[in-house]
Amino acid sequence: MQRTIAVKIPHDENLNKTTAIFNKAVQDCIDIGWETKTFNKNELHKHSYRLLRRTYPSLQSSLVQCARDQASDILKRSGFERNKPVKRINGSVRYNARTYTPKLKQGIISVSTIEGRKKFQITIPKHFKKYAFGTVKGMVLAPRQDFFLCKLIIEIKDKQFKYKRIKTLGIDCGINKIAVCSDNTFYASKHLKRRKGEFFYMRRKLQQKGTRSAKRLLKKISGRENRFVADINHQISKTIINSKNNTFVFEKLSVRKDRKFGRKFNKKLGSWSFRQLQRFVEYKTRDIGKRTIFVNPAYTSQTCSVCATTQKSFRHGNLFSCHKCGLNLDADLNASRNIAMLGNALLGRASVNSPYVSCDDVAGAKAQLQQSIVTSHLTC
Repeated sequence: MQRTIAVKIPHDENLNKTTAIFNKAVQDCIDIGWETKTFNKNELHKHSYRLLRRTYPSLQSSLVQCARDQASDILKRSGFERNKPVKRINGSVRYNARTYTPKLKQGIISVSTIEGRKKFQITIPKHFKKYAFGTVKGMVLAPRQDFFLCKLIIEIKDKQFKYKRIKTLGIDCGINKIAVCSDNTFYASKHLKRRKGEFFYMRRKLQQKGTRSAKRLLKKISGRENRFVADINHQISKTIINSKNNTFVFEKLSVRKDRKFGRKFNKKLGSWSFRQLQRFVEYKTRDIGKRTIFVNPAYTSQTCSVCATTQKSFRHGNLFSCHKCGLNLDADLNASRNIAMLGNALLGRASVNSPYVSCDDVAGAKAQLQQSIVTSHLTC
């Protein structure tokens, strides 16, 4: 697994000049790629390498190649649609293995500049020190007002799953409820939806106003909603992984907008951050030796978790009512229990030491779910 360590590098004039020249080289490479309509690195290299070496002789060849790679990724993201991408002069600089040397134990990092190599003293924050023993795979340098933020990408080994007894927790992600767990834990979305509504109202009013100060304020608050949602998901994921369970089961969801859903529902669907929550739980379980698995989501909301009868009409909004056995239960809680039983069935066929298991086979999903429910009740 990979983790990112953020450390501060003191302000340096050579780094400032290197950043400016590097970002100019990236922009020149973007211009060439935009004209030739290609983001292929080999093609960009043919058209830009010699030109950039002549234009910026103080920029060493490895940094020129880093500039080409960064331009390629920017062009790929743009898809050659709308306006041509613009790289800021004070934008971030991507380094490869030939342009930096990290010595984390000594608290030193050596970085290439237009004036040659320079060494800087760094202090690794306390909460990042547990990753400092890993292998550094990449570095990004981002200029700030009074310092440079150095982001080091560290690769470390996953902790092995060593639990003798498997305790699974099924987690159903939803729009009305952020998450519902099979142990009867509910994570409501009332506060999240209220704040999202406030952000939407603020953006709409500022966009309608259209003045210079309104645009400045829009830029200032940009990303605030994303940070708020990420904070909520971090809190929920931390609570989930600190539970007594050691295996967490999610549905492998694939969400698509559809005109028949309506504009209002599609808007909610577009802002649904279920995958972020799953990703947070997934990477946090790796740190503590627990695991996350994914199961097929088919029929989990339509199947009774007691008698295994499947019927679409059993679900009425937030209530699941089985006409066969008489079960009346919150629909999301019923789904989370089905997810947990599917996880147990999947683990019965997989290796116990395998930390990540996926289930993509749609065929036979209904029979698989029903059998897992029956088997679960027989073994209880």
